[in-house]
Amino acid sequence: MKSGWGILGTLAAAAAGVIPLTGCMTYSCSAIGYSNTVTVALEGNFAVVGEVRLCDETTCSRLAPEMGAPGPARTIEPTFSPEAEPPAPVTSAPYFATKTDNAVWEVNVDMRTPRNATVSALTADGTVLVSQNVELTWTRVGGSEQCGGPMSAPPIELRGL
Repeated sequence: MKSGWGILGTLAAAAAGVIPLTGCMTYSCSAIGYSNTVTVALEGNFAVVGEVRLCDETTCSRLAPEMGAPGPARTIEPTFSPEAEPPAPVTSAPYFATKTDNAVWEVNVDMRTPRNATVSALTADGTVLVSQNVELTWTRVGGSEQCGGPMSAPPIELRGL
């Protein structure tokens, strides 16, 4: 006499255990590494503006690094040491501001959506020309509610230059 479930019984038990698990994830998320942006439009004498800065409670923007010509190739010597070193302090990634037109700047705020911020126009030497507190309302412009995706806030008009 045969004992046990047999091949068909084993397959049926496995299917009964696996099929309910397939309903746990009905979508896949491909929107990774996106960034959220805020546009700042300057009104007035925008020629004297050297930087637009957006600050929230924890982070301020800085000028986006400029892409220059590649430097010469060089050899990098490894500096590994088996002695334990204390971990470097974790710092918040900066926001980056880029001048896109004479009177328009775009601020990349990484994947964050700050509700309140202070936007300032500065001269090249760092003198604040004008500063304004703003409330930001974010709208999704890509991705989905389940997975996230890029968002944008309405343009900010910075007056008084």
